[in-house]
Amino acid sequence: MHPAFIVGKEILFLVVASWFLWNSFGHAFLQDTESTEYANKAMSWPITSVHMDSEIEVWSEEVSCGDESTCYEDFFTANLILNCALLDDGNYTCSPEVENGTHIQTYLACKPNHSIFASGGSEYSISGPMPNPCSAAYELWEYEGNNFPREFFDERYDDPWEVYDTECKWQSEPNDESYWNCYFDNREYDTWWYHCEFAVNESLWFCIDAFGPEASSEDNRNASERPEGSGQEILSELSDDVLEVRYDPADPTRVYIGDPGDAPSNSMAFINGFMMLGGVVLIGIIRVASMIAKKGNKTE
Repeated sequence: MHPAFIVGKEILFLVVASWFLWNSFGHAFLQDTESTEYANKAMSWPITSVHMDSEIEVWSEEVSCGDESTCYEDFFTANLILNCALLDDGNYTCSPEVENGTHIQTYLACKPNHSIFASGGSEYSISGPMPNPCSAAYELWEYEGNNFPREFFDERYDDPWEVYDTECKWQSEPNDESYWNCYFDNREYDTWWYHCEFAVNESLWFCIDAFGPEASSEDNRNASERPEGSGQEILSELSDDVLEVRYDPADPTRVYIGDPGDAPSNSMAFINGFMMLGGVVLIGIIRVASMIAKKGNKTE
């Protein structure tokens, strides 16, 4: 066998083995180290709440957890918006109360990696400045956000009122059943209701089917069947339900969700990961050198 072919084969083995170990172990070790360093820096960062227009989606999916059993993991995408103002020293201050602030956005994501090559540290597809954004999934589950429609429970009825911050429209076609059509924030259709009334002061729609089809009317818009103060209560819930993040004053796109003190500490992770990769490289070099030496002995 030609020496060049032997060398090429061993180099290919080295590359494949290194890639596999990096994908399975090294990447996870490096990510843990970066996450620890990032969390240590975030300990001194100021805290603010995200802007109400931030978009957060959280969901669960089945994942394999070994021994042919199934577990559920939380995943999310988050487009976070901070209201910030640039100070004279070049740093930023961020707060919902900042006047004439600039909206600075940060995208974070922790998604399942369905690639056939996914293993070890690559089982998640991550995005954003946090080295390990998946650790923020629990915090985001606890945050309801400014999402509509929202439910308002009224003890007089079995089903709650459905509250929209977008317009509900009366069905005006003469050959159709009389009802109200309501929509999501993105203007996509949600569902229909027999009774919808408009809270003028809060610009909210309250809808319910408790009164039946016979009570359905375009005049329901001006009704007041909803509990008194329900509009103010919904707005109060929105103001109380805030997501707080830590941000880097020098670069507010760098954020941290949760308590940095809870981040795992693994100071040897970086060294261990590269020691394994170094071992593979050394083995590959020894194999190549050994085969070349054997080939040289045979030719002599």
